[in-house]
Amino acid sequence: MVHGNPAASALLQLAPAQLMEQAPPDPGWQIMHADGRPMAPAERPSERALALGQDLADALMGVGLPDGRTRWLAASVALLRNAVGDVTGSLACLADVTTQHRQLALLEHTIDAAGLGTWEWDMRAGAMVCNDRLLHALGYRRGEVGLTQREWRALVHPDSRRAWGRALHIHLQDPRQPCRVELRVRRPDGTWADVVSCGVLIERTPDGQPLRMAGIHIDMTEQVQMQAMLRHAARTDGLTQLPNRAAVFDQVQQAVERAARQPGFGYAVLFMDFDRFKQTNDTLGHAAGDELLCQIAQRLRSALRHGDGVSRGNFAFDDEQADADGVQHTAGRIGGDEFVVLLEGIPDREAACAVARRLLAVLAAPYTIGSSIVHSTASIGIVTSEEAANDAHTVMRDADTAMYEAKRAGRARYVVFHPSMHEKLARSVATEADLRLALQRDELFVVYQPVVDLQGSGPCGVEALVRWRHPVRGLVSPLDFIPVAEESGLIAALGAFVLRSACGQLAEWRRRLGGLAPASVAVNLSAVQLRLPGLAADVQAILADSGLAPAALQLEVTESLAAQDETARERLREIKALGVRIALDDFGTGYSSLACLHQLPLDTVKIDRSFVSHAEASDYHRVLIEATIRVARTLGMDTVAEGIETPSQAALLRRLDCGRGQGYLWSPPLASDALERWLLASKAGRVAA
Repeated sequence: MVHGNPAASALLQLAPAQLMEQAPPDPGWQIMHADGRPMAPAERPSERALALGQDLADALMGVGLPDGRTRWLAASVALLRNAVGDVTGSLACLADVTTQHRQLALLEHTIDAAGLGTWEWDMRAGAMVCNDRLLHALGYRRGEVGLTQREWRALVHPDSRRAWGRALHIHLQDPRQPCRVELRVRRPDGTWADVVSCGVLIERTPDGQPLRMAGIHIDMTEQVQMQAMLRHAARTDGLTQLPNRAAVFDQVQQAVERAARQPGFGYAVLFMDFDRFKQTNDTLGHAAGDELLCQIAQRLRSALRHGDGVSRGNFAFDDEQADADGVQHTAGRIGGDEFVVLLEGIPDREAACAVARRLLAVLAAPYTIGSSIVHSTASIGIVTSEEAANDAHTVMRDADTAMYEAKRAGRARYVVFHPSMHEKLARSVATEADLRLALQRDELFVVYQPVVDLQGSGPCGVEALVRWRHPVRGLVSPLDFIPVAEESGLIAALGAFVLRSACGQLAEWRRRLGGLAPASVAVNLSAVQLRLPGLAADVQAILADSGLAPAALQLEVTESLAAQDETARERLREIKALGVRIALDDFGTGYSSLACLHQLPLDTVKIDRSFVSHAEASDYHRVLIEATIRVARTLGMDTVAEGIETPSQAALLRRLDCGRGQGYLWSPPLASDALERWLLASKAGRVAA
């Protein structure tokens, strides 16, 4: 797939569809070499870079236009890689160098004919002669600069003087070798002009001693600046102006190599991904997402510039900004919402962790995007030189692995890489592969835990929970496969399976048991499902297929998701409009509070088991449960206490006027046939209340 911006279309004189290879170019349009030969597709800069496996800089190509004109472009190509270093594509930056190309061609012809930009050097007297064109190119007017060899030499950069001396020596020893050298010459304003000086010896004494040289200066300043701009563009993220993936990888590799040759040199790589960034993009739009990325970049710049607590706090993109010891700390964006900070010259692992803690605090402060306040925390994976591999790609992979461990541990934190994480990652990859097969092979099944009426002590509903019987591993804990399903995106298919199975099972129970069947079934919804625009329609279709009334289904979401995600709340409102009941799960463990319950489209509040387990011994937990029950009742909501395991806990919840309860006191989750037997036993009075 080829993509290009409007500037690329303008430079190449292609319509967007032609640029993306969806339509052929106009007749007469062609890409050509510098000598006018047609350039085959495989010879074009992007294809050459992919074939060679390396970046290209300043590859010249001509674009023959249908009207007979030719436009000349300089192409710099940077390879795009994923987190493990595999090439996934290429990025080409094009610059129109038509004018420069023509000027250079014209200059060559003019020099041959008229000697423009000429200079002469009387080597015995030390006198220099040059024309006005040469002086003007350097920014001088005649009389503003002396024309002796000594005065002229003083304008040349010391490094260039040495290069000139070497080129002159070679030419005088072998006149067939031209005296050609690139020079940096000081302009009146103190800046440096980049010129190419070409000269030949034109006169000797009778005994062969050099007398006079003549030559030209070609002003290359604009071209050198253009090349520098292209190099900068190829190594800079266009949005944030931080170093891009290629630049960051190069910097990390340099740190790795320096640590190998310089004992005691410490460094750390902090790989960070921003939590809930996709939600900002989805709810506020991509422009808001871009603005958030720019503000993140600015915070990283400021944090590193203003001190990191472990050294002088330098922030550098290149060697000229590093301190005298070569220590520099670099922040870069490697793609999406992934950023990397490279800390160089740090003493140990704890110093890197101190920086990570400070960055977590800096990056967690609210962001103002237009009229909206956005909260986005970072998850950071750290690799230090104490545990680092010997190449940049492995170091970055390990830092990425540690970052995902930070996300799995709850986000908004840092985790330091340890080699054992690779084993855990391998298990996660294997679990994901097996889970994909499980969805195809009907290895998943649903169990049901009864929900009872605490005031009447009878069953009133069930909660559907997914289980997995692996053909080799046996029963796999939901704690092992649910997080993998969420991270891999399989949770959407998994959730749909549970929803369809639960609705079908409730309909079957009603046919078989009549009035003994549960009144309703509750199914958990994941964050991924709640972001699907067609979720309400899918729920409606499943209800129609099963023949259930919407009120027989209750969908449950976690407190943190419902409280913070506007997209999720909109999906919940769509579902509630169908007549389906909505429950807030795990209340008390997330972000919401009693004061904001009325803002959510809820029918039921489920009190988390951690509060139930402490309620008998803790006044705080007991009072919070009581307050939750009262507020929910005032708002017309039901309450369910989760995790009830003892008769005394059930008695306490009854006294607090909680409506329903759920827990092992009555039953663990049961397969459908076992749950049917439990219902019959409950009717017969053989189930503990």
